Amino acid sequence: MRTKIACTLGPSLREVEDIEKAISLGCRIYRINFSHGNPALWRQLADNAREAAEKRGEKIVLIGDLRGPSIRVSGLETSISLRAGERAKFSLDGPLSLPYPRFFETVEIGDTLVFDDGRGMLKVVSKDETSIAAEAIRPATISPNKSIVIRGKEVQVPDYLETSREQLQAAAAMELDYVGLSFVTKAADVDAARAFLQEKGLATGVIAKIETPSGVKNVDEISERSDAVLIARGDLGMHFPLEYVPRLQKTIIDAAYNACKPVIVATQLLGTMVNEPVPSRSEIVDVMTCVEDGVDVLMLTAETAVGRYPLESIQWLVNIAETYEKGIEPRRTLPPSAEVVDRFALAVVNLAESLAAKIAIFTMNGNMARRIARFKPVSGIIAGTPNRDVVPRLMLLWGVTPLVLEAQSYAEGLELLEKKLEEERLAEPGDTYVLTYGLVKEPVHIVKMKKFM
Repeated sequence: MRTKIACTLGPSLREVEDIEKAISLGCRIYRINFSHGNPALWRQLADNAREAAEKRGEKIVLIGDLRGPSIRVSGLETSISLRAGERAKFSLDGPLSLPYPRFFETVEIGDTLVFDDGRGMLKVVSKDETSIAAEAIRPATISPNKSIVIRGKEVQVPDYLETSREQLQAAAAMELDYVGLSFVTKAADVDAARAFLQEKGLATGVIAKIETPSGVKNVDEISERSDAVLIARGDLGMHFPLEYVPRLQKTIIDAAYNACKPVIVATQLLGTMVNEPVPSRSEIVDVMTCVEDGVDVLMLTAETAVGRYPLESIQWLVNIAETYEKGIEPRRTLPPSAEVVDRFALAVVNLAESLAAKIAIFTMNGNMARRIARFKPVSGIIAGTPNRDVVPRLMLLWGVTPLVLEAQSYAEGLELLEKKLEEERLAEPGDTYVLTYGLVKEPVHIVKMKKFM
């Protein structure tokens, strides 16, 4: 399978034994949702995942998904159900609170409040400086700690880092592979988080979650500055009418493709399986479309975090991806900003496929592997690197299998990679490999073809 599978840890998938089963099914990427729980819980989830990976002898990727500057309901201990026409009062500090002064500065009478992935909608009917009353447009359930948005508006945050510093600190202490930045609105948000992590001597990757109007507007520059892009369809579907989401998804995929960054799609891929043992037909079509559009990673959220069938959800996602990725026609166009190295990457893919060959690359920082993976070679890519910090970067890329090689130079690395292919039985007698490395900022690019005997 070339498409990568990610899932969210939570009450339904948290024990070492169950995570081992998830790994055996093909899931190598694990998300920890910082919007729920506390640092002690997050660390326990990470420790359990690492223990499971060690027992299975597999590499995994851990993502800390930060809460970010989201507006969330506070003060509730249990859910509140509203009938159509019933009103709820939200205040800065009360039994149903939104403890965000800027929210009350932004919201106006007549605005629509959206929550619960778009299932709940309220119309604001009155307000003062610290409270509002809102009427249910249709039956709705307000749950503790759920995010809420003003349709068509964004509550401005003066400093992204100000809202995320504490959780970034927690992610840094856990030495996670990536942080997911929620509600990113501009490239400077990514830069601030990266600088914070680098000051601590960490090579933690930064995933930008695109889920707001500003995020969509600035998606090109955000994609350029991040290590990966995540299409957060839940909040996109609250900020925008639902019928806009498919087109927005394609727009974000295009931006990630042009920036040569892996793209993750999340939210309700198999939402039916939170409660049912099989997905709906339309969900299967949705996942197939994601695969066809060139998504690198399919991410399960509630399905594995709180669903009744977490392992079955993973198996279904694997089945769908394996079924459809064989027949896709990968995009092989060069973006307007293409450089010589991008043309070289495309040439490597075309050469390998003309020879029915597999591709192996030695990379110090993952850049050339990323460029080749963008074109989705049918054989996949074996990527050797001496840098263990690069391995998580490679594991998000479609079709890339990472190997750690102790090499000091590109020439030595390519030689060791060739030997490793035989030792690990990744090259069988009769296999042809195109082996390469590319010095992205140099004019020298090396290609070697070998038929293993």
